[in-house]
Amino acid sequence: MRHRIISGAIAPGEHLVETRLSQELNISRGPLREALRLLEQEGLVVGDGRGHLSVREITVSEIIDVFEVRTSLEAAAMERLTRRSDRQEIARELREVLEPLRDGDLDFETQIEVDLDFHERICELSGNNMLTQMWHQIMGHIRMMIVASGPERASSRMRWQDHVPLADAIGDGDPARSRQLLETHMQDFCRRYAGDAMEREAGF
Repeated sequence: MRHRIISGAIAPGEHLVETRLSQELNISRGPLREALRLLEQEGLVVGDGRGHLSVREITVSEIIDVFEVRTSLEAAAMERLTRRSDRQEIARELREVLEPLRDGDLDFETQIEVDLDFHERICELSGNNMLTQMWHQIMGHIRMMIVASGPERASSRMRWQDHVPLADAIGDGDPARSRQLLETHMQDFCRRYAGDAMEREAGF
């Protein structure tokens, strides 16, 4: 199920009918419901309050809102990390998280997970539990935003060379530079993902 959503085989907004999915996937309703519950926790699937589920759709305004919140959270986390005495070790750990992105043949699903792991780790390493919890609350929106843009467009936005400068800035211990790099990074990708959503809403 997860792979079918991420690959685009099940489109954003599509209703998920248990009987049909059970037949298509050749599994019983119990395991299917558990899979759907996990997908809902990840933010890929949403309910309407009446027991009906569908693949999450994400709008232009939601993308802008998510990036505004995400930028504030991650910039605060990076500033905290630049002031840590072990910041160079943290930078090395973050570079290791990014290492799989050097593989030009990495599949789309793994790219997404590495990208999210990197940004999540920045928040976790900051030591601010409330900040990390808030980031987790928007992670489903972030994941679906990437999925909705599809591998042809989104893969080029999850490159090693676009992310490693963020790790380097932490190791350099420069709070102002780390914030500037993070804000520029987020503004650029916000424009790209919002542009994709505008095209979808216009029916292109």
